[in-house]
Amino acid sequence: MAVFGLVLGAASIARPLPGQIPPRRMILTSAAANPSAPVSARPGGVPPRLAADRADDLADGTALPTDTRSVRIEREGEVIRTAPDGQSPRRGTAARGTRLPALEATQGRDCQGFWVRIGTDAWVCSDGVDLSADPPQAVPLPTVHDGDVVPYQYAFATHAGVRTYRRLEDVSTDDWADELERGMSVAVVGTARVDGGTYVHTASGRWVSLRDLSWAQPSERAGLFYDPDEAVDAAGFLRVDVRAWPTPEAAVRDRGVARGTVELTRRDGVHVRETRVLHGWTVVRLDGGWVPAAHLLRPAVPPPPADLAPGERWVDVDRTRQVMVAFEGTRPVFATLVSTGRPGSPTAPGEHRVWAKLATTDMSNVDDTDIDTAAALYTVSRVPWVMFFHNDQALHGAFWHDAFGHSHSHGCVNLAPRDAAWLYAWSPPAMPPGWTAVLPTAREPGLRVRVR
Repeated sequence: MAVFGLVLGAASIARPLPGQIPPRRMILTSAAANPSAPVSARPGGVPPRLAADRADDLADGTALPTDTRSVRIEREGEVIRTAPDGQSPRRGTAARGTRLPALEATQGRDCQGFWVRIGTDAWVCSDGVDLSADPPQAVPLPTVHDGDVVPYQYAFATHAGVRTYRRLEDVSTDDWADELERGMSVAVVGTARVDGGTYVHTASGRWVSLRDLSWAQPSERAGLFYDPDEAVDAAGFLRVDVRAWPTPEAAVRDRGVARGTVELTRRDGVHVRETRVLHGWTVVRLDGGWVPAAHLLRPAVPPPPADLAPGERWVDVDRTRQVMVAFEGTRPVFATLVSTGRPGSPTAPGEHRVWAKLATTDMSNVDDTDIDTAAALYTVSRVPWVMFFHNDQALHGAFWHDAFGHSHSHGCVNLAPRDAAWLYAWSPPAMPPGWTAVLPTAREPGLRVRVR
Protein backbone atom coordinates (compact mmCIF):
# COMPACT_ATOMS: atom_id res chain seq x y z
CA MET A 1 0.00 0.00 0.00
CA ALA A 2 1.46 3.33 -1.00
CA VAL A 3 1.46 6.08 1.58
CA PHE A 4 1.52 9.84 1.24
CA GLY A 5 1.65 12.50 3.90
CA LEU A 6 4.11 10.32 5.83
CA VAL A 7 7.11 12.31 7.06
CA LEU A 8 8.90 9.46 8.81
CA GLY A 9 10.76 7.52 6.14
CA ALA A 10 12.92 4.48 6.72
CA ALA A 11 16.03 6.63 6.53
CA SER A 12 14.90 8.48 9.63
CA ILE A 13 15.82 5.55 11.87
CA ALA A 14 19.46 5.59 10.85
CA ARG A 15 21.98 5.65 13.69
CA PRO A 16 23.64 8.96 14.74
CA LEU A 17 26.52 10.08 12.61
CA PRO A 18 29.92 9.08 14.02
CA GLY A 19 31.96 11.91 15.45
CA GLN A 20 29.04 14.32 15.79
CA ILE A 21 29.85 17.46 17.77
CA PRO A 22 28.66 17.39 21.40
CA PRO A 23 26.17 20.19 22.07
CA ARG A 24 27.15 23.25 24.09
CA ARG A 25 25.18 23.79 27.31
CA MET A 26 23.62 27.17 28.08
CA ILE A 27 21.86 28.72 31.09
CA LEU A 28 18.36 30.14 30.66
CA THR A 29 16.77 32.33 33.35
CA SER A 30 13.38 33.92 33.87
CA ALA A 31 15.08 37.29 33.40
CA ALA A 32 15.47 36.60 29.70
CA ALA A 33 13.60 39.25 27.76
CA ASN A 34 13.06 36.86 24.88
CA PRO A 35 12.40 33.34 26.14
CA SER A 36 13.20 31.91 22.71
CA ALA A 37 16.81 33.09 22.97
CA PRO A 38 19.19 31.63 25.59
CA VAL A 39 21.30 34.01 27.67
CA SER A 40 24.80 33.54 29.01
CA ALA A 41 25.45 31.95 32.40
CA ARG A 42 25.93 34.20 35.37
CA PRO A 43 29.17 33.94 37.37
CA GLY A 44 29.33 30.57 38.99
CA GLY A 45 26.86 29.14 36.49
CA VAL A 46 23.82 29.34 38.83
CA PRO A 47 20.80 31.46 37.83
CA PRO A 48 19.33 33.46 40.71
CA ARG A 49 15.88 31.78 40.69
CA LEU A 50 16.64 28.20 39.78
CA ALA A 51 13.66 26.02 40.74
CA ALA A 52 14.26 23.12 43.10
CA ASP A 53 13.22 20.55 40.51
CA ARG A 54 15.92 21.92 38.14
CA ALA A 55 18.72 20.75 40.40
CA ASP A 56 19.66 18.08 37.90
CA ASP A 57 20.41 20.85 35.40
CA LEU A 58 23.18 22.21 37.63
CA ALA A 59 25.33 19.16 36.97
CA ASP A 60 25.69 20.04 33.29
CA GLY A 61 25.24 23.79 33.56
CA THR A 62 21.79 23.94 32.01
CA ALA A 63 18.58 25.50 33.27
CA LEU A 64 15.31 26.65 31.74
CA PRO A 65 13.57 29.77 33.02
CA THR A 66 12.34 29.02 36.53
CA ASP A 67 8.69 29.53 35.57
CA THR A 68 8.84 27.21 32.55
CA ARG A 69 6.81 24.03 32.95
CA SER A 70 6.04 23.06 29.38
CA VAL A 71 6.56 23.83 25.71
CA ARG A 72 3.59 24.57 23.47
CA ILE A 73 3.94 23.06 19.99
CA GLU A 74 3.27 25.77 17.39
CA ARG A 75 3.73 23.78 14.18
CA GLU A 76 1.68 20.75 13.16
CA GLY A 77 3.87 17.67 12.94
CA GLU A 78 6.76 19.29 14.83
CA VAL A 79 9.69 16.90 14.55
CA ILE A 80 11.01 15.30 17.73
CA ARG A 81 14.66 14.15 17.64
CA THR A 82 16.45 11.51 19.70
CA ALA A 83 19.19 14.02 20.62
CA PRO A 84 19.64 17.82 20.67
CA ASP A 85 20.91 17.72 17.10
CA GLY A 86 19.00 18.34 13.88
CA GLN A 87 20.88 15.50 12.24
CA SER A 88 20.05 12.92 14.91
CA PRO A 89 17.40 10.27 14.13
CA ARG A 90 13.78 11.28 14.31
CA ARG A 91 11.92 10.09 17.41
CA GLY A 92 8.46 11.21 16.36
CA THR A 93 6.19 14.18 15.71
CA ALA A 94 3.85 16.24 17.88
CA ALA A 95 0.47 17.88 17.37
CA ARG A 96 0.12 21.64 17.15
CA GLY A 97 -1.30 23.22 20.30
CA THR A 98 -0.29 20.47 22.68
CA ARG A 99 1.87 21.27 25.72
CA LEU A 100 4.68 18.84 26.45
CA PRO A 101 7.00 18.69 29.49
CA ALA A 102 10.02 21.03 29.44
CA LEU A 103 12.78 19.14 31.23
CA GLU A 104 16.05 20.82 30.22
CA ALA A 105 17.61 22.91 27.46
CA THR A 106 20.81 22.89 25.45
CA GLN A 107 22.27 24.15 22.20
CA GLY A 108 22.87 21.93 19.21
CA ARG A 109 23.05 21.82 15.46
CA ASP A 110 20.29 22.97 13.09
CA CYS A 111 18.32 24.95 15.69
CA GLN A 112 18.54 28.75 15.75
CA GLY A 113 17.32 28.86 19.32
CA PHE A 114 17.99 25.87 21.57
CA TRP A 115 16.87 22.30 22.09
CA VAL A 116 14.39 21.34 24.83
CA ARG A 117 14.14 17.82 26.19
CA ILE A 118 10.52 16.71 26.47
CA GLY A 119 11.08 13.06 27.41
CA THR A 120 13.47 10.13 27.21
CA ASP A 121 15.44 10.36 23.96
CA ALA A 122 13.07 13.16 22.87
CA TRP A 123 14.09 16.74 21.99
CA VAL A 124 12.37 19.60 20.14
CA CYS A 125 13.87 22.77 18.72
CA SER A 126 12.64 25.99 20.32
CA ASP A 127 12.12 27.48 16.84
CA GLY A 128 8.76 25.69 16.65
CA VAL A 129 7.60 25.95 20.27
CA ASP A 130 6.73 28.52 22.91
CA LEU A 131 7.90 28.19 26.50
CA SER A 132 4.95 28.13 28.88
CA ALA A 133 4.40 28.48 32.61
CA ASP A 134 1.35 26.25 32.29
CA PRO A 135 1.63 22.55 33.13
CA PRO A 136 1.88 19.99 30.33
CA GLN A 137 -1.44 19.24 28.68
CA ALA A 138 -1.82 16.56 26.06
CA VAL A 139 -4.23 13.76 25.17
CA PRO A 140 -3.59 10.42 23.49
CA LEU A 141 -4.04 10.66 19.74
CA PRO A 142 -6.12 10.04 17.75
CA THR A 143 -9.01 11.25 19.85
CA VAL A 144 -12.26 9.29 19.72
CA HIS A 145 -15.40 10.94 21.08
CA ASP A 146 -17.78 9.11 23.39
CA GLY A 147 -20.12 6.87 21.45
CA ASP A 148 -17.84 6.67 18.41
CA VAL A 149 -15.36 3.97 17.39
CA VAL A 150 -13.25 6.08 14.99
CA PRO A 151 -11.66 9.54 15.31
CA TYR A 152 -13.52 11.10 12.36
CA GLN A 153 -16.75 10.84 10.45
CA TYR A 154 -15.68 9.27 7.19
CA ALA A 155 -17.44 9.43 3.83
CA PHE A 156 -16.88 8.01 0.34
CA ALA A 157 -17.26 9.49 -3.12
CA THR A 158 -20.34 7.89 -4.69
CA HIS A 159 -19.15 8.37 -8.29
CA ALA A 160 -16.10 9.41 -10.31
CA GLY A 161 -15.38 13.11 -10.73
CA VAL A 162 -16.52 14.36 -7.33
CA ARG A 163 -15.15 17.88 -7.14
CA THR A 164 -13.32 19.33 -4.16
CA TYR A 165 -12.80 23.03 -3.40
CA ARG A 166 -10.00 24.83 -1.57
CA ARG A 167 -12.29 27.53 -0.17
CA LEU A 168 -15.99 27.63 0.53
CA GLU A 169 -16.38 30.74 -1.65
CA ASP A 170 -14.98 28.77 -4.61
CA VAL A 171 -18.16 26.69 -4.70
CA SER A 172 -20.27 29.50 -6.21
CA THR A 173 -17.80 30.00 -9.07
CA ASP A 174 -17.11 26.25 -9.44
CA ASP A 175 -13.39 26.93 -9.07
CA TRP A 176 -12.64 23.33 -8.07
CA ALA A 177 -9.26 22.02 -6.95
CA ASP A 178 -9.28 18.32 -7.81
CA GLU A 179 -11.59 15.36 -8.29
CA LEU A 180 -12.21 12.18 -6.33
CA GLU A 181 -12.64 8.80 -7.94
CA ARG A 182 -15.54 6.61 -6.88
CA GLY A 183 -14.85 5.05 -3.46
CA MET A 184 -12.15 7.51 -2.39
CA SER A 185 -12.69 8.62 1.18
CA VAL A 186 -12.58 11.88 3.12
CA ALA A 187 -12.41 12.54 6.85
CA VAL A 188 -15.04 15.09 7.81
CA VAL A 189 -14.44 17.79 10.45
CA GLY A 190 -17.35 20.15 9.76
CA THR A 191 -20.19 21.24 7.45
CA ALA A 192 -21.56 24.47 5.93
CA ARG A 193 -24.44 25.54 3.70
CA VAL A 194 -23.68 27.14 0.34
CA ASP A 195 -26.17 27.98 -2.45
CA GLY A 196 -28.80 25.75 -0.89
CA GLY A 197 -26.49 22.75 -0.58
CA THR A 198 -24.53 21.20 2.26
CA TYR A 199 -20.76 20.93 1.95
CA VAL A 200 -18.44 19.04 4.26
CA HIS A 201 -15.06 20.34 5.36
CA THR A 202 -12.40 17.64 5.27
CA ALA A 203 -9.39 17.09 7.50
CA SER A 204 -7.18 17.91 4.52
CA GLY A 205 -8.81 21.34 4.16
CA ARG A 206 -11.07 20.71 1.15
CA TRP A 207 -14.82 21.28 0.74
CA VAL A 208 -16.99 18.60 -0.87
CA SER A 209 -20.72 18.47 -1.61
CA LEU A 210 -22.50 16.10 0.75
CA ARG A 211 -24.80 14.94 -2.04
CA ASP A 212 -21.76 13.33 -3.72
CA LEU A 213 -20.79 11.34 -0.62
CA SER A 214 -22.04 8.38 1.38
CA TRP A 215 -21.25 7.93 5.06
CA ALA A 216 -19.00 5.11 6.26
CA GLN A 217 -20.39 2.61 8.75
CA PRO A 218 -17.36 1.35 10.72
CA SER A 219 -17.51 -2.11 12.23
CA GLU A 220 -18.18 -2.22 15.95
CA ARG A 221 -17.00 -5.80 16.41
CA ALA A 222 -14.21 -6.55 18.88
CA GLY A 223 -11.80 -9.37 19.61
CA LEU A 224 -11.42 -11.54 22.68
CA PHE A 225 -9.22 -11.22 25.76
CA TYR A 226 -7.79 -14.42 27.18
CA ASP A 227 -8.36 -15.43 30.77
CA PRO A 228 -5.19 -15.78 32.89
CA ASP A 229 -3.36 -19.05 32.10
CA GLU A 230 -5.78 -19.85 29.26
CA ALA A 231 -4.28 -21.86 26.37
CA VAL A 232 -4.13 -20.20 22.97
CA ASP A 233 -6.61 -22.69 21.46
CA ALA A 234 -9.05 -22.32 24.37
CA ALA A 235 -10.62 -19.40 22.54
CA GLY A 236 -12.06 -19.07 19.07
CA PHE A 237 -14.55 -17.47 16.72
CA LEU A 238 -17.82 -18.84 15.45
CA ARG A 239 -17.84 -19.72 11.76
CA VAL A 240 -21.65 -19.45 11.50
CA ASP A 241 -24.67 -18.34 13.49
CA VAL A 242 -25.26 -21.18 15.94
CA ARG A 243 -27.51 -22.33 18.75
CA ALA A 244 -25.76 -23.30 22.00
CA TRP A 245 -27.47 -26.28 23.64
CA PRO A 246 -27.82 -27.03 27.34
CA THR A 247 -26.34 -30.56 27.05
CA PRO A 248 -23.57 -32.13 24.94
CA GLU A 249 -26.05 -34.73 23.66
CA ALA A 250 -28.30 -32.01 22.31
CA ALA A 251 -25.31 -30.33 20.67
CA VAL A 252 -24.48 -33.56 18.83
CA ARG A 253 -28.02 -33.63 17.37
CA ASP A 254 -27.81 -29.83 16.82
CA ARG A 255 -31.56 -29.69 16.22
CA GLY A 256 -34.82 -29.95 18.09
CA VAL A 257 -36.84 -27.79 20.45
CA ALA A 258 -35.11 -24.45 21.01
CA ARG A 259 -36.15 -24.23 24.67
CA GLY A 260 -33.09 -23.61 26.89
CA THR A 261 -30.78 -22.68 24.01
CA VAL A 262 -28.75 -19.53 23.42
CA GLU A 263 -28.35 -17.86 20.03
CA LEU A 264 -24.73 -17.02 19.13
CA THR A 265 -23.62 -14.92 16.17
CA ARG A 266 -21.06 -15.64 13.47
CA ARG A 267 -17.60 -14.21 14.26
CA ASP A 268 -18.35 -13.82 17.96
CA GLY A 269 -15.32 -14.56 20.12
CA VAL A 270 -15.88 -17.35 22.65
CA HIS A 271 -14.03 -19.25 25.38
CA VAL A 272 -13.89 -23.05 25.23
CA ARG A 273 -14.52 -24.35 28.75
CA GLU A 274 -14.74 -28.08 28.05
CA THR A 275 -14.41 -30.55 25.17
CA ARG A 276 -16.15 -33.91 24.77
CA VAL A 277 -16.40 -36.60 22.09
CA LEU A 278 -19.80 -38.32 21.84
CA HIS A 279 -20.60 -40.97 19.22
CA GLY A 280 -17.60 -39.79 17.20
CA TRP A 281 -18.67 -36.13 17.29
CA THR A 282 -16.65 -33.46 19.10
CA VAL A 283 -18.60 -30.82 20.98
CA VAL A 284 -17.36 -27.96 23.12
CA ARG A 285 -18.88 -26.12 26.05
CA LEU A 286 -18.91 -22.35 25.75
CA ASP A 287 -20.18 -19.86 28.32
CA GLY A 288 -23.58 -20.04 26.61
CA GLY A 289 -23.83 -23.79 26.23
CA TRP A 290 -22.64 -26.66 24.00
CA VAL A 291 -21.97 -26.41 20.26
CA PRO A 292 -20.39 -28.72 17.64
CA ALA A 293 -16.63 -28.07 17.56
CA ALA A 294 -16.76 -27.82 13.77
CA HIS A 295 -18.59 -24.49 14.11
CA LEU A 296 -15.55 -22.96 15.83
CA LEU A 297 -12.43 -21.40 14.28
CA ARG A 298 -9.65 -21.74 16.84
CA PRO A 299 -6.15 -20.20 16.71
CA ALA A 300 -3.28 -22.59 16.04
CA VAL A 301 0.02 -20.90 16.81
CA PRO A 302 3.43 -22.56 16.38
CA PRO A 303 6.17 -22.14 19.02
CA PRO A 304 7.21 -18.54 19.73
CA PRO A 305 10.39 -17.00 18.28
CA ALA A 306 13.52 -18.53 19.81
CA ASP A 307 15.03 -15.19 20.82
CA LEU A 308 11.90 -13.89 22.53
CA ALA A 309 12.66 -11.85 25.64
CA PRO A 310 10.72 -12.64 28.83
CA GLY A 311 7.39 -10.86 28.71
CA GLU A 312 8.10 -9.37 25.28
CA ARG A 313 5.00 -8.18 23.46
CA TRP A 314 4.49 -9.60 19.97
CA VAL A 315 1.75 -10.70 17.59
CA ASP A 316 1.22 -13.74 15.39
CA VAL A 317 -0.74 -13.17 12.17
CA ASP A 318 -2.17 -16.32 10.58
CA ARG A 319 -3.02 -15.59 6.94
CA THR A 320 -4.80 -18.93 6.49
CA ARG A 321 -7.22 -18.50 9.40
CA GLN A 322 -7.18 -14.68 9.23
CA VAL A 323 -6.58 -14.59 12.97
CA MET A 324 -4.15 -12.46 14.97
CA VAL A 325 -3.07 -13.40 18.49
CA ALA A 326 -1.22 -10.95 20.76
CA PHE A 327 1.23 -12.36 23.31
CA GLU A 328 3.21 -11.21 26.30
CA GLY A 329 6.09 -13.65 26.24
CA THR A 330 4.46 -17.05 25.80
CA ARG A 331 1.13 -15.99 27.30
CA PRO A 332 -1.70 -15.14 24.90
CA VAL A 333 -3.58 -12.00 25.91
CA PHE A 334 -5.83 -11.12 22.96
CA ALA A 335 -7.15 -12.64 19.73
CA THR A 336 -9.18 -11.22 16.88
CA LEU A 337 -10.14 -11.71 13.25
CA VAL A 338 -8.20 -9.65 10.71
CA SER A 339 -8.07 -9.05 6.98
CA THR A 340 -4.67 -9.54 5.35
CA GLY A 341 -3.62 -9.00 1.74
CA ARG A 342 -5.68 -10.41 -1.10
CA PRO A 343 -4.14 -12.58 -3.83
CA GLY A 344 -1.87 -10.37 -5.91
CA SER A 345 -0.99 -8.16 -2.93
CA PRO A 346 -0.15 -10.58 -0.12
CA THR A 347 0.98 -9.55 3.33
CA ALA A 348 4.71 -10.27 3.55
CA PRO A 349 5.45 -13.44 5.54
CA GLY A 350 8.28 -13.58 8.08
CA GLU A 351 9.28 -11.84 11.28
CA HIS A 352 9.16 -8.06 11.23
CA ARG A 353 9.44 -5.13 13.63
CA VAL A 354 7.18 -2.11 13.77
CA TRP A 355 9.33 0.71 12.45
CA ALA A 356 6.85 3.57 12.90
CA LYS A 357 3.56 4.25 14.69
CA LEU A 358 1.26 7.03 13.47
CA ALA A 359 -1.99 8.24 15.00
CA THR A 360 -3.39 8.61 11.49
CA THR A 361 -2.07 8.77 7.95
CA ASP A 362 -3.43 8.94 4.41
CA MET A 363 -3.03 5.89 2.19
CA SER A 364 -3.22 5.75 -1.60
CA ASN A 365 -1.97 3.97 -4.71
CA VAL A 366 -2.14 7.10 -6.85
CA ASP A 367 1.65 7.50 -6.86
CA ASP A 368 2.49 3.81 -7.36
CA THR A 369 4.94 3.07 -10.17
CA ASP A 370 2.69 0.26 -11.42
CA ILE A 371 -0.41 2.44 -11.46
CA ASP A 372 -1.12 1.52 -15.09
CA THR A 373 -1.74 -2.07 -14.06
CA ALA A 374 -3.73 -1.28 -10.91
CA ALA A 375 -7.31 -2.53 -10.89
CA ALA A 376 -8.56 0.75 -9.41
CA LEU A 377 -7.36 3.96 -7.82
CA TYR A 378 -7.87 4.38 -4.11
CA THR A 379 -7.24 7.09 -1.56
CA VAL A 380 -8.14 6.56 2.09
CA SER A 381 -7.97 9.63 4.29
CA ARG A 382 -6.78 9.64 7.91
CA VAL A 383 -6.45 5.89 8.42
CA PRO A 384 -6.29 5.47 12.22
CA TRP A 385 -3.94 3.56 14.54
CA VAL A 386 -1.21 2.78 12.02
CA MET A 387 1.86 0.64 12.77
CA PHE A 388 4.19 0.04 9.81
CA PHE A 389 6.10 -3.24 10.06
CA HIS A 390 7.29 -4.12 6.52
CA ASN A 391 7.99 -1.31 4.06
CA ASP A 392 4.55 0.27 3.55
CA GLN A 393 2.59 -2.64 5.02
CA ALA A 394 0.99 -1.85 8.37
CA LEU A 395 -1.34 -3.01 11.07
CA HIS A 396 -4.14 -0.42 11.15
CA GLY A 397 -7.78 0.26 11.73
CA ALA A 398 -10.14 -0.16 8.78
CA PHE A 399 -13.41 1.79 8.74
CA TRP A 400 -14.37 0.97 5.15
CA HIS A 401 -15.33 -2.72 5.45
CA ASP A 402 -16.52 -5.37 7.87
CA ALA A 403 -15.01 -8.43 6.17
CA PHE A 404 -12.71 -9.33 9.05
CA GLY A 405 -11.96 -13.03 8.90
CA HIS A 406 -11.36 -12.84 5.13
CA SER A 407 -8.43 -11.43 3.11
CA HIS A 408 -9.44 -7.99 1.91
CA SER A 409 -6.48 -5.59 1.88
CA HIS A 410 -3.76 -4.36 -0.46
CA GLY A 411 -1.13 -5.98 1.78
CA CYS A 412 -1.74 -4.40 5.17
CA VAL A 413 -3.28 -6.16 8.16
CA ASN A 414 -6.73 -4.59 8.60
CA LEU A 415 -8.30 -4.60 12.06
CA ALA A 416 -11.73 -3.51 13.25
CA PRO A 417 -11.44 -0.04 14.82
CA ARG A 418 -11.87 -1.18 18.44
CA ASP A 419 -9.22 -3.87 17.97
CA ALA A 420 -6.83 -1.47 16.24
CA ALA A 421 -7.16 1.09 19.03
CA TRP A 422 -6.40 -1.52 21.71
CA LEU A 423 -3.44 -3.00 19.81
CA TYR A 424 -1.99 0.46 19.11
CA ALA A 425 -2.08 1.44 22.80
CA TRP A 426 -0.67 -1.94 23.93
CA SER A 427 2.18 -2.20 21.41
CA PRO A 428 5.71 -0.82 21.82
CA PRO A 429 7.02 1.74 21.35
CA ALA A 430 4.66 3.69 23.59
CA MET A 431 3.00 6.72 22.02
CA PRO A 432 3.20 9.64 24.48
CA PRO A 433 0.11 11.88 24.73
CA GLY A 434 0.20 14.73 22.25
CA TRP A 435 2.48 12.90 19.83
CA THR A 436 1.22 12.11 16.32
CA ALA A 437 3.98 9.63 15.48
CA VAL A 438 6.70 7.71 17.30
CA LEU A 439 9.65 5.65 16.11
CA PRO A 440 11.35 2.86 18.07
CA THR A 441 14.78 3.16 19.65
CA ALA A 442 17.35 0.68 20.88
CA ARG A 443 15.96 1.35 24.35
CA GLU A 444 12.38 0.65 23.20
CA PRO A 445 12.21 -1.56 20.09
CA GLY A 446 9.10 -1.80 17.97
CA LEU A 447 6.51 -4.56 18.26
CA ARG A 448 7.58 -7.91 16.82
CA VAL A 449 5.16 -9.02 14.10
CA ARG A 450 5.22 -12.60 12.83
CA VAL A 451 3.27 -13.22 9.63
CA ARG A 452 2.80 -16.74 8.31
